[in-house]
Amino acid sequence: MSGRTFDVIVIGAGPAGEVLAGRLAGKGHEGETSRFGQHIKPLFRRRDRQSMSFAFDLWSHADVSQHAATMLGGPQAGTMPCDGAWPKEKIDIFARWIDAGKPA
Repeated sequence: MSGRTFDVIVIGAGPAGEVLAGRLAGKGHEGETSRFGQHIKPLFRRRDRQSMSFAFDLWSHADVSQHAATMLGGPQAGTMPCDGAWPKEKIDIFARWIDAGKPA
């Protein structure tokens, strides 16, 4: 199965009780390279990008690369994003991307 990707549908409830659903794309096996455009950028919702726009652009490879190590702390602690913790799969994809040298 090496080289195959997978999709996980993440469903939750927002602060107003609205249903939130999104696609989490990632690599199927640990050790395979995650790429920013294909795996990392989709982790961040439009809402996340807008919330952080005062500091940096979550859809920018350069910005996320620069702040990646600090950014990882929030999800690992369960404090980010503010409206609900990332599932372990998202955290793992982001951490593997950092460990791989943050490829575009």
